[in-house]
Amino acid sequence: MQIVGTITLTTHAHQTTPDGKDGNRNETTKTHIFCQDGTRRRIPFITANSVRGLLRRAAAERVMDALGQPVTRQMFHVLTRGAADRAGIGETPTVAAMTAGNRHVFAGLFGGGPYMLHSRYGIGPLLPLVAWCEHLLHPALKPLAIPLEQLRYKRVDEEGNESYADAPLTTDIILTGKDDLMMGKGENRIANYQESLAAWLEQVQGGRVAKADLKSAKKAAREGVGAKVTQDAEAAGKSSDLNAFNFVEAMLPGTPLQFWLRLKPTSTQAQIGLALIAVRDWANANVLGGASARGFGRFNAQLALYDGDVLVAPTVFRMGDHATAYGFSDDVTPYVDAAQRELDAMTIEDLDTVYPAIGEKKKKAA
Repeated sequence: MQIVGTITLTTHAHQTTPDGKDGNRNETTKTHIFCQDGTRRRIPFITANSVRGLLRRAAAERVMDALGQPVTRQMFHVLTRGAADRAGIGETPTVAAMTAGNRHVFAGLFGGGPYMLHSRYGIGPLLPLVAWCEHLLHPALKPLAIPLEQLRYKRVDEEGNESYADAPLTTDIILTGKDDLMMGKGENRIANYQESLAAWLEQVQGGRVAKADLKSAKKAAREGVGAKVTQDAEAAGKSSDLNAFNFVEAMLPGTPLQFWLRLKPTSTQAQIGLALIAVRDWANANVLGGASARGFGRFNAQLALYDGDVLVAPTVFRMGDHATAYGFSDDVTPYVDAAQRELDAMTIEDLDTVYPAIGEKKKKAA
């Protein structure tokens, strides 16, 4: 079974890359791909692992709601992230636990726990539906890819010479911070206003000087005329100025992304149903990538359910539904109902069988 379709961005979307910060600019995650014409392009995308985490947490909320009682800290972490800690994994399972885990609506689908049960589904990266990626898309989505002619634009130089360039799939968004105190506010709100303002002005000015000194030191180090900047110097160069701004690279609103979740043939009807519930709850939460509190990562979802090449449900959600209010179409309700029955019957004892409490290992003192 496969859940396939498009996630169309309705706002900018950004996913921070670990080494993507350059000064006050944060790059979004990208990967190089080889296109069908042999060219190599760098494409922005949303990682599969980030969406897997969102889906697992959505399903975990359903499990804990169904239980109707608190769980242990260890069980909470196993449900929401797959392990109670980094040491308590890799335990040898019993035959009974393996059998129960495979059949369990949650554990059999998402896996994890002390026995590191296998997950019954996989999900691909959310690639943009553009002609450059067409050979990497699900067959049903290939016709929806933005054609090549719309991904290039003509440039004319001062001498009238024409050339063509790739249209960028990202843009830079500026995020600004304001300091109300520096804008003259707070006189009737802050105790010891005059003294506080003077002290703050001195701190901000000192931070600006330190930041400028740090910038000069880094430049000298790059040019080989200065010593390498130490961590202490880095810390000293952090500005206290709240009137700051940062640039965030982000994918454009309107960008269609591929969603392709594949369930293993051994998945039960209830496990397929829980996957659908998790996808629906995630779509209704409407969060993709980072900076969601700033309005990034909103989207509309148009998804279908396939059994191999056979279309089971042309639309997973009801026609006319929109983000944050998706309901299920009649075609998928048998799966959803099967999942809900198993959730309703679930007990703490069921979970303890598949995710047993393993004594936490204490690290030896050095």
